[in-house]
Amino acid sequence: MLVNRLKEVWKEITLLSTWIVSVTGAFIIPLPSWHATDENTAFFMKFGVFIATVLAGFLILYSLKNKSTRTWMRLSIEFLVLFIGVYATYHFAREAKTLPYLEKDIVIGDEMVDNNPFEAFKASHGFLPARNEQMMILLGDPEKAWTKQSIMSNRIQLMILLFFCYLFSAGFMISFCNLVILYKEKYTIKIEKK
Repeated sequence: MLVNRLKEVWKEITLLSTWIVSVTGAFIIPLPSWHATDENTAFFMKFGVFIATVLAGFLILYSLKNKSTRTWMRLSIEFLVLFIGVYATYHFAREAKTLPYLEKDIVIGDEMVDNNPFEAFKASHGFLPARNEQMMILLGDPEKAWTKQSIMSNRIQLMILLFFCYLFSAGFMISFCNLVILYKEKYTIKIEKK
């Protein structure tokens, strides 16, 4: 009796498990440490990951209504392409908008302040250190060289890109699991009919 009941609801159990894994995975995976002066960044990132996971959870509700393998194949491909595109954009943006400092990636800005320390360092020493060593001049404080507004703008751009990475990866996992479940049901029914 219990086994038959579990067979009937195994799809819902699998999809809910996938959704729960995407929720817990988002909180277990450490977020990037690219906040030097803004203490609220970690909170906003965790909140954004939670919202992305809730939005992806709506796919589970949609999966209960829509049983078309074609729809789920299309959604899986779309979410995968979107995830790859956004992740590549995030990766390149993170490389361009952060500098390493003591095993952390610190968000930098796009606009330099007047009399920035890099110009003073170059004038006194005749060279500028390699990009991965430039934050040492600032002792990890990007506001000494870049305007606060440009640092905040870059931080927000990186948070939005990371939000979409979580959203599209969770959407892909759920839609792909649903596609596998529907294919299994489809071919199990065909085998039983033979």
